[in-house]
Order: sequence, then structure tokens, then C-alpha cells
Amino acid sequence: MSDDTLIHIKSRILELFSELDEGEMDYIDKWISSHSYKKDLQNKVTLDSAEKCLIKIAKTIKKLVPFEAEMPSENIVPPTVGNQADCTKESTCHIDEFLYDHKDLEDLTKQGKIKRHYCLDCNSRNIQELTLISHSLSRQTLLYIFKFLLPKDLENKQILDLGSRLGAVLYGAYYFSNVGNIVGVEINKECCDLQETIIGQYAMDTDRIKVIHTDILDRSDVVQNSDIIVVNCLDHFVDVDKHKQIWYFLKKHIKKGSYLITVRSMADTLIALDMFEELSNWLNICKPNQLENEIFFDIEDCNEIYLYTVN
Repeated sequence: MSDDTLIHIKSRILELFSELDEGEMDYIDKWISSHSYKKDLQNKVTLDSAEKCLIKIAKTIKKLVPFEAEMPSENIVPPTVGNQADCTKESTCHIDEFLYDHKDLEDLTKQGKIKRHYCLDCNSRNIQELTLISHSLSRQTLLYIFKFLLPKDLENKQILDLGSRLGAVLYGAYYFSNVGNIVGVEINKECCDLQETIIGQYAMDTDRIKVIHTDILDRSDVVQNSDIIVVNCLDHFVDVDKHKQIWYFLKKHIKKGSYLITVRSMADTLIALDMFEELSNWLNICKPNQLENEIFFDIEDCNEIYLYTVN
């Protein structure tokens, strides 16, 4: 390494240190002196390597699905209850967060491929910002789930993604954890075929990861055998009656002690469905299992992800 390179590295470090106050600098000094930074650095390198695998998968999927990442055969309907009931077709734009991160979104907006506003009455100045929604979890959220929320050792556990669509949760579980069995249940055949294509193309272990083309209500056995269940945006894919039916079904079949991960609080979901009093004692919200990894995340960016244990 040349002297010029070393000088540049030192300059970058000093520039960062100059932004810290005395207490923060003392913390960094102890962190470096104890050499614990080496373990954190190795973890960061491992996480970055796993994330690169998901980036490659996302690039592949982009070539296989429409730009809006909604299959022609999918029946996606805006919710009529809950905190997303205002997500009408006119006011909402779907941008899949697994396929497009924040930088991609900025680039697409600059290129004019995504419009951020819509006209309220066809007069150009009376406009309103579009609501951007995603039917998939972002790579950062998947990292947060598997490297912060859930326990580190999942080797003998089974995770179920209810409505796996493009397979983001499955791929996150595969590359970010050692979970033993990864199962996606998806009712749409096109989505199942896509997931099978990705699993095959990237030579994933099919003894460990699989996709089941079915309605979850027909597979109580899969629910009963799962230790972790991920539920994303059901309200965009089922009507209110079916949505309620699914939660009654899950309450009946999820075993005690299992983890449930949701993208909004269960209190909000159950209140919107008028089920709160019936199911309020079914779940306990619990704290993250890998607090030591907090260094790798902006926790505020993932504050809509909830982890529960089943009573």
C-alpha cells in the first residue's frame, strides 16, 4: 500500500472523527482498543457478501416480471379497512422494495420512469404526492429480521412466509440465516413458477427451501410445523372476510412459543378487522434477540416490523 493511499485513508478517518463529541470519541477509542471492532468488521463483511447474493437475485427477477412487479394473474385490490384504506389505485404506486432500493427509486424518478405526484382534478398545479407501497420486504428489512430480531441459531427451525410472491423472505432466510427449513406458501401459480426458477438458477438447496402452490387455509400442517411465520401485506390480496378467516386459522394452528413477524402492529390490524378483543391475548410483543447487531441498522427505518411470540 502506497504512502498516498495511507494518507488518504487517515484523512477519511480523521474527517469522520472530527464530527464526534468527546463522549462519542471515548466510546470509539474503547471499541478500537478492545479489538472488538474486528468481530464487528467480520460480521459486516459477511452481511455484505450475503446481500450481494440478493442483489443478483433482484436483478434476475427484474427481467422476469413487469416493471410494477405485479403478475398479470394476481388479483391485487386496495384495502377497504385499516391504515391503508386510502391506498386507491389512483393515489398509489407500487414499487417493489426487494427489487428497487432507495437509490434505485431516486434514479427512476430522475429518469421519469416513476411519477411521484398525481393530479387531483386535471389542473396541473393541483397535485398530490403519490403513496408508494411495496408488496415485498427490502433487503435492509430482511437483514434486520434475520440479524437483529430473530435468534441467531435457527438450524432446527422452520420458517413460513405466508404469501411468498417473488420469494424475497425465502431468499433472505436462505442467505442471512441458518434456518433449517424455509417454506413459502403462495396461491398464485405465476409467482410460484418464478420462485422455482430463482431457486433452480441459483442452485439453492431444495432440501432446505421449497415453495408450495396452495391456499394457506388448506395447509394447516405447514402452519403447525413452523416455528416462525412471516405475514406481509395480506390486506392487498384478500377481502375483509378472507383476511379475518386467515387470522382465525392461524390462531388455531400456530403452536405456542412460535414467532410471528408482521409489517404493521397486530393491534392496528385486529382493530381494523374488529377482532382485537377476541385475539388481544394471543400474542406478546417481544424484544430483538440479537441486540449486539444494532450497529448494522438504522432502527428507525425498520420501525414498522413487529416480532411477537404466540401464547
